[in-house]
Order: sequence, then C-alpha cells, then structure tokens
Amino acid sequence: MNLKNGLKFFYNIIKIIFIIFFTYNCSSLPGISKNPKKQKGSKVNLESYTINNVKIDIIKINELNENQINKYNNLQIKELKYSIEKFPNIYNYKYEYALGSSDVVSINLTDTDDIDGSYTIGPKGYIDLPFIGKIKVDNLTLNQSKGILHSTLSKYYTNTDLQIKIEQFNSSKVYILGAVRNQITINLDQKPIRLIDAAIQASYNPNSQDKSFGSKGLLRRDNKVYKIDINNIFQSTNANDNFFLKKDDVLYVDRNSDAIHVFGEVTKPGVYFPNKDYSLTELISTAGLNNLTSNSSKVYVLRENFNKFLKINIFQLDITNPTGLILGKRFMLQPKDIIFIPAGAMVKWNRVISLLIPQTDLFSSYNPIIQEGMKASSANMTP
Repeated sequence: MNLKNGLKFFYNIIKIIFIIFFTYNCSSLPGISKNPKKQKGSKVNLESYTINNVKIDIIKINELNENQINKYNNLQIKELKYSIEKFPNIYNYKYEYALGSSDVVSINLTDTDDIDGSYTIGPKGYIDLPFIGKIKVDNLTLNQSKGILHSTLSKYYTNTDLQIKIEQFNSSKVYILGAVRNQITINLDQKPIRLIDAAIQASYNPNSQDKSFGSKGLLRRDNKVYKIDINNIFQSTNANDNFFLKKDDVLYVDRNSDAIHVFGEVTKPGVYFPNKDYSLTELISTAGLNNLTSNSSKVYVLRENFNKFLKINIFQLDITNPTGLILGKRFMLQPKDIIFIPAGAMVKWNRVISLLIPQTDLFSSYNPIIQEGMKASSANMTP
C-alpha cells in the first residue's frame, strides 16, 4: 500500500469515527435520545395513549422570577390523606382501656361476698357470675362495665355498691409492621400510648441514614384504613398529631417511595431521600457535580405534573454562571423528581475514542505511513 492510498484510507476512518461520534452523542444518554423539547399532548382513546400523547413543558429556571419559582415549589399534590387533623375520630380519640377476652377482672360487692372474686373474660366476651349468670363486658371500658354490673345486680341485691378493677391486661394489643427495624406487638394497659412512643419501640428513626425504611404508613382502625405521614407527626408542634393508639390498631409502615433519582455526570449517582425544603443546588452539591465531564449549562429536573393528566414538566438550570446556583437554591425538589446532568461534547468525543482505541490497532498500524508522509512533506518544503 503506497503512502497516498494509506493516508486516504486513514482519512476515511476519521470520517467513520465522526459518524460514530454523532450517533453515540444521541444514544449515550441513559433514557434520553435527544435534547428534550416542548411537546403538545393530544387526546386519544385511553387504550391508545403513547409517549407522543404526553404534554411536555420546558421551563428554564434561569428565566423565572421569585414568584414563578415559588409557584412551582408549591405546585404539588395536596396530601390531605396524610393529615390526621382531617379525621377527628383519630385526632380527638381519648384512650380508655377496653376489656376483652382473656382479661382478668376482680369484683368486690359491698355487704356480701357472693360474687367477690377474680373472673377471666371468656372467648365471647362474657364473665360468669355465681347466682347471676353471664354478663357481656367485651369492648367495654371499666366504667361502662361497672354500670352494666350495677344495673344487673340491682335485680338481686339491695346494695349494689361494688368495686371492679383489672388484674391482668391480656386482650388489647397494637401492631407495628412493615419497614421498621423491629416489628412488634405492643400490649396495652390502662396507661395510654401515643404513636411516637410506639414508633420508637419499633426502632423507627426519622433521621436514619438507611432511607429504605419508610416514613409513610397505613393505619387500620375499626375496619377503616388511613394514610399517615409519620415524619410529619414527629415534627409537628401540635400535640394532638401524636395521637393515642387504640385496641387492635395496625400500623403498617411502607418502604420509602419518595426517592429522588440522580444520574449523569455526578460523582455519586443514585437514589436520594432528602428531607423537606431540599433545593436543587443542595442536591448537586451532595451528588458531586463532575466539573470535568458535565455539561453544566443543562441540569435537568424531570417532574410529573400530577395535577394534569399526562403532563411532564422538564426544568433546566444553567449553572455555568454562579447566579444559577443561587436560583437553584431557591428551587425546591419534590418527591419522585429525576435529576439528570448530561456530559459535555468533548467528553462524548473522548468516550468514542476510548471505545475504539482498545479494540483496534489501526492507529499504531498506520503510524509508520503517517510518519513517512510527514517526513516526505518536510523534505519537499523549501526553507
């Protein structure tokens, strides 16, 4: 192969590399085949919806004013389902121990010892008194049980002044299950227990570094299910938010689903579980922006707009100017946000080369030809 043909072949290879580069430029971004563009959604039958029917808005954070940023910060789902204050039967519940099967009560009737003694409440909620028979006290408080006994005994005794107390608490329990370190059953007695106390017994830690443990849960009470935010209760200044637990309550703590996903040109990509009022700038700082490889003019935040059907907002922040970081500090992230920082153009080129060079000896093979061509050119140059 002569020098001319060798150089021609070499230049053709360079052209191929450029073609590969531009192809790689589109395909190398995980989940993104091109720069996001504004897209108008269209209405079709529910069964026919595709990604082309999703409305996409591109919002440049650098062009927003203070009021517009606050609008997006506040534009989120109103989680009234997680507000205990909306459910007065939970919020205002006052605890009293409710008798049940296997509890042991003692009864002392004044002026006679006919029925004095200890009684175990049976499986169907009855106590069996001598000469009187069975009396149902299941799910009654101590005062309610005393009233039922007084009413019944008045048919047989002139003086129905009696004392009743609980000797053994065996029937009332609450259960803490799910994404907690210690799934437990708590036995209730006459001393009430609040949600925070029970959560601590289950080794729930709202500041835990292991965020796979949840912060939201389901409370099943009286055949109804309520959604609650446990962290909100820990942080609330209203004592009523830390409500009393009730007999047979089941609290299931769900695994944390409020993650923020970060990927692209950061040193620590992955899943983050930040607290409330966590800004985009704080997230970039935590994830570690790779200044050598990132395209810092295009920091993307992908956020589904739950207030409108099939709509996605894509926020773009340019932090090549320091003022962009200030705006990013005012822009608050929300649960389920996706943050993506693409690579710069030079990085993409270098990655194409790094993929090609280990797999071919093209450049080393043609290096002598190239060197000979350069020598020949130098020899023909006139001083």
